[in-house]
Amino acid sequence: MPPFDRICRAITLLGVSFVVLTAPWFFGAWEQWWFWPFVAAIFLGTLGFAGTMIASSWADRAKGGTHARSLKMLGVLAFLPFLIYAFVRCLQAEVFMDAERSLLLHLTAWLLAIQILFVFSRKQAHLLFQLLLADLCLLGLYGLINHELTGSRLVLWCEGYPQYQGRLTGTYYCPDHFAGVMELAFCLCLAPLLSRGLGWRWRVWPGLLASIALVAVVLSKSRGGGLTILTVLATALVWGFSQWPIRIRWCLRVIVACLGMLALLLFVHFANDYMTRFKAYFGWDQAQGESLEDLRRAVVTRLDAVDRVQMAAAALRAWKTAPVFGIGPGMHQNLWRHFAASADGDRQAHKWPTHPNDTYHSYEVHNDWVQLLEEYGLVGFALFAVSAAIVFGVFLRDLRAQSRTLAAHGWQARGDEPHAFVLAGLLAMVCMGFHSLGDFNLQIPATTWILAAILGVAGAHVGEEAVMAGAPPSGGDEP
Repeated sequence: MPPFDRICRAITLLGVSFVVLTAPWFFGAWEQWWFWPFVAAIFLGTLGFAGTMIASSWADRAKGGTHARSLKMLGVLAFLPFLIYAFVRCLQAEVFMDAERSLLLHLTAWLLAIQILFVFSRKQAHLLFQLLLADLCLLGLYGLINHELTGSRLVLWCEGYPQYQGRLTGTYYCPDHFAGVMELAFCLCLAPLLSRGLGWRWRVWPGLLASIALVAVVLSKSRGGGLTILTVLATALVWGFSQWPIRIRWCLRVIVACLGMLALLLFVHFANDYMTRFKAYFGWDQAQGESLEDLRRAVVTRLDAVDRVQMAAAALRAWKTAPVFGIGPGMHQNLWRHFAASADGDRQAHKWPTHPNDTYHSYEVHNDWVQLLEEYGLVGFALFAVSAAIVFGVFLRDLRAQSRTLAAHGWQARGDEPHAFVLAGLLAMVCMGFHSLGDFNLQIPATTWILAAILGVAGAHVGEEAVMAGAPPSGGDEP
């Protein structure tokens, strides 16, 4: 390997590893704290990546045969239309700094993923996966220890927000966001635990991290975190056992589902603090002993007054003023006061809106999907949704191809299959896609970058099903 290529590769490897492994330790690299140093590291790694492109083509850097390279390029190019659109909308925004941050969140995640995809070797991608497992394990341990010693009064070396004390916050100021990164950790460890033929090193760290992540989510008391864990487990039931023959696969699904239901019932019965907070949010405790209709009415009334529902409703009101192209990247917080009050007020009739929403300021919608629609419009939402669907489809197709290959070779798993890495990517997409319905985890840079790294490692293993068994895939069971 020429010295120039070797130096460029080293810069990229160090830049990606530094960002992915250290960003969550600095308050999630939130924009007021440590955002720009990590962005600079990403662009430094991008310079190294550009150097490797001078030495060789993208196709040469994509590992595997023609089929594998085509799938990787499809995943990379899928997001380009959205990024181009986001860049144009950024230039048109009225508040450039907020638009710039919105653009950078998308762009830096894409840059991290393609650097892993085209620069990291298979061994290096495996190492990054294991380092990320270890790093998230330490992150969870820190959160548990800090919670035990200080009640999460401190966030690293700084004082936390009073309203969150008593809930585990870890290195993030908001416990819901720390629950989000622990959910990604759960996805990362669940995949190797469900994969066949891996050695003990692929069992110890994931098994320990799974326990830590679950405890951290519970102690964070994040309602969305609990629902997301259930969604991830349901997804794993569907696609996590695709390495097994179909009869064994369904037996495993039934056994795991029964054990999971039992564990959930025990948790609901014994986790009083968590369930009390969960029920209070939906207003269930206000309709105990009443009819189902009274319960439904109490829940609807309660949810109608919830701040997150009000923020989403205001964002939709703002979106309706510019439905095609949106109000502009990063403009939600700037236009909040214009759309905060509910639409049932009447100035001429001297009627106040039911929900003035004037006691707080919404910097984020607490729903990434609604904020994407509001700020980028139908065009941006469609471009992003199609891009994400393509990547998800590539992962799903690859898991099915692996299943067909194993079926053609008697279901003999060798242990070096890409199943764990591709499944981790698929689970991570479901995880963040679901939790983003009720929070803004993807507005936290470190969480977005970790997700990008998981998807990059998964994408680097796409198309290897023919190599793993030494023969092209042929007919077999679908997962």
